[in-house]
Amino acid sequence: MRFVIDHALLARAQEKLSGRTLLWIAGGAGSGKTTVCQALSTRLGLSVYDMDAHIYGSYHGRFSPTRHPVNMVWSTAPDGLAWLLGLSWDEFDSFNRAALPEYLDLLCDDLDEVDLNSALLVDGGLCNPGLLAQVLPTRQIACLAAPEVSSVKVWEQTGERAAMKDAIARLPNPEAAWRTFLEFDARITQTILDECRQNGISIYLRDDTTSVEELAQRIVNCELSIVNFRTPDPPLTIDN
Repeated sequence: MRFVIDHALLARAQEKLSGRTLLWIAGGAGSGKTTVCQALSTRLGLSVYDMDAHIYGSYHGRFSPTRHPVNMVWSTAPDGLAWLLGLSWDEFDSFNRAALPEYLDLLCDDLDEVDLNSALLVDGGLCNPGLLAQVLPTRQIACLAAPEVSSVKVWEQTGERAAMKDAIARLPNPEAAWRTFLEFDARITQTILDECRQNGISIYLRDDTTSVEELAQRIVNCELSIVNFRTPDPPLTIDN
């Protein structure tokens, strides 16, 4: 099974986002994207658009068979999680690449309702920053990495992520499904890092000696000064 990237949607996203002041925080699971976004939001008064929350939430009621056929296959499957984990890695990777332009399409629709001069942080929601680099300047993408944190540690030893393991436990052959999930998660993280290196996207390493505030300050010193963020007053709220 192969999925086709809609380059017309990528072109639309590039046009729509070109006038926006935003910084997209990428990274694998457990890298600290949401925590750092919250720290930056608090420090600078910037709004955060949580891509994962929208992808697994509000977008599902907005996918169109004509504009978002890739995600329609996933969202209309009897069990979307089982469907994803039933793919081979090549199929899963192909799905992620083709799904991203469709997510960007819905993001652009949401941002049509937001003042063009409002600055924004985008939290996660992508596995292929190299594809995003076709839409945004690389200076508007920052990647977090936690090289000492494995997928097993993220998903098996972190209490707040237990819901995923519980969901997989209800699938047929749950042990095999869990192994596939961990394999996919590790490969997603590696893909993100590889594509960031290939496209010159800044990678910020996070380890046990680096606090959230230190990491946020590094991003402020580098990325935000380059992107020239303008703080909205008051911060806007984007509902899921």
